[in-house]
Amino acid sequence: MKYGTYYLQLCDLFSAEELVEVPLKRLADEWKITTRYAKKIVRELHKQKFIEWNPGIGRGNLSKLRLLYCKNDVVIGIAKEHVRKKKIQEAFTVIHTHAPEVKENFVDWLSDPSL
Repeated sequence: MKYGTYYLQLCDLFSAEELVEVPLKRLADEWKITTRYAKKIVRELHKQKFIEWNPGIGRGNLSKLRLLYCKNDVVIGIAKEHVRKKKIQEAFTVIHTHAPEVKENFVDWLSDPSL
């Protein structure tokens, strides 16, 4: 997933399944990107069904955001994607950086002979 790191940063800010009001400017600041690019990332995450996004229409109306997956599931998914691309080191880097507690589950999956 191209936008996985952005989603993981959202997981650090908000808990999954909780509906929060957040201005797009805050997301842009957290990601250290422009508001325009943040809008593109949010649109793509919404399109890929990683987040629920209800834009706040009009001045002073905050957008509503809900994370649809827990952080650990996304980390394992990104790591598995790296393995499929034969990038084992990147897979372990993602796990070590974002969710070291899932390393054992990932190693079990990796050692599965049916892989």
